[in-house]
Amino acid sequence: MSNKIIVEFSGWVECDSDKVKFASMIDYSIITGSEWMKLSRDEKDDYFLEDCIEAQRTALDGSLEHLDVIIQNEDGSEVSANRTYS
Repeated sequence: MSNKIIVEFSGWVECDSDKVKFASMIDYSIITGSEWMKLSRDEKDDYFLEDCIEAQRTALDGSLEHLDVIIQNEDGSEVSANRTYS
C-alpha cells in the first residue's frame, strides 16, 4: 500500500448549457446541455454529466463551499495538505 491523495469538495455551479456535456450510457455519444434539456425525463436518465471539472471550469456562476486535499499515509493517518472554505 502507498500514500493516497484524497480530495473532498462541495459547492454548486450554474452550467453553460452550450458548453457542459452529457454522455450516453448506451452508446457513449456526447451531447450538449442544451440538447440534454430538450430530452424527455426518461431519455435524460440515459445520460450522465460527462466531466464535472469541465462543467466547473466553464460555469457561468458558482460557489465552492469546501475543498480539502488530504494525504492519507500508509498507516491510515491523514494530513490536510490544503483546505478551503468559503
